[in-house]
Amino acid sequence: MIGEEQALEENFVQGSDGAARGRMVYVGVGLVFALLLASYLLYQITVVVLVLLLTLLFSVIISGPVDYLERRGVGRGVGTLVVLGGLIFILGIVGAALVPTIEDQTRELVETLPKLLENAQGLVVSLQNSLGLETSFGLDPQNLLDSARNFLSGGALATVANVGASVANVISFTVVIVIATVYAVAQPAPLINGFVALFPAGQRQRVREILGDVYETLQRWFLGQLASMTIIGVLSTVALSVIGIPFALLLGVFSGLVSFIPFVGPMISVIPPVLLALIGDPIDALWVVLAYAGIQAIESYLIYPLVMSRAVSLHPAVVMFALLIMGTLFGFVGVLLAVPLVTALHVLLRELWIERMDQLGTDPNPPEEEPKPKRRVRRLRRAARGLFRS
Repeated sequence: MIGEEQALEENFVQGSDGAARGRMVYVGVGLVFALLLASYLLYQITVVVLVLLLTLLFSVIISGPVDYLERRGVGRGVGTLVVLGGLIFILGIVGAALVPTIEDQTRELVETLPKLLENAQGLVVSLQNSLGLETSFGLDPQNLLDSARNFLSGGALATVANVGASVANVISFTVVIVIATVYAVAQPAPLINGFVALFPAGQRQRVREILGDVYETLQRWFLGQLASMTIIGVLSTVALSVIGIPFALLLGVFSGLVSFIPFVGPMISVIPPVLLALIGDPIDALWVVLAYAGIQAIESYLIYPLVMSRAVSLHPAVVMFALLIMGTLFGFVGVLLAVPLVTALHVLLRELWIERMDQLGTDPNPPEEEPKPKRRVRRLRRAARGLFRS
């Protein structure tokens, strides 16, 4: 009798386990199909998704100073207008100070472009002669200009129509992003409460905490990235000016802007000054490479740990695949959004999954902690932090 009861219990337990496994299989298959369907829908409405991501990012960035003003007793609506007005004022001052010089250097670059092309042709020919190559190489600036003029005039109407349509789309999307950002920053409570209401009442406080963590992490990332871009731009301009590379300010601003793109930006920024150095004095090209290598070393070992110490740290392989995926889906703007999006996903994954998995048991063989930086590096970081605090 007892044996029959035990057999019945074992059959019941086995049946329960089998049913649970079956449900897990169905849930897994459903999640896979849901993910594929969501990916397909996102691919079909890439422009809308891109506008939404840009709006969220700009809202997070602008909300930082607005929150500061709100803690000082200023309303969010007034604070939003004050922050936007201050941003426009700062950009106007910076533009008034830098734009004339950049414009002059750009005009000079365009005027000297034929001469630079001739010098480049002579450099290539001399390299061919020194290496014993007989490959024909001809580069006539006038032919290039004529080809470009013929290309544009051949389909002038279509070209103007395409450019006009593209400009109209960009303007319309920009207006939507600006208006949506202003309303999201001025009145964030209805959006946040509406999103939190989608979750069970007992979990809503945890959802608010996770959203706050994502919000603070993105703000710290942006401030660190802005400081890093500014320092790289200044150091690049000073280095190129000392070496004697023409258009130093223009190239320095370019280096600071493209440093926003991890890994790829620094490699792109070094190409124009190296080409200009090779056309002038080839020895200067070596100094340019060494200068940019030194700037990247300073950025990697001093600036980045200093300004990003409180933000999330991402593995380079993860960043590269994020750049590839976002660039494939959304183009150049997707590349710009890759790092903040992965940063937010990293926080969500840590809060929603990793912490829960850590509570389900004890890892018998946990990974070793990363080695701490050397004393000299730590001293430099402490000195830099003290300098910034003072």
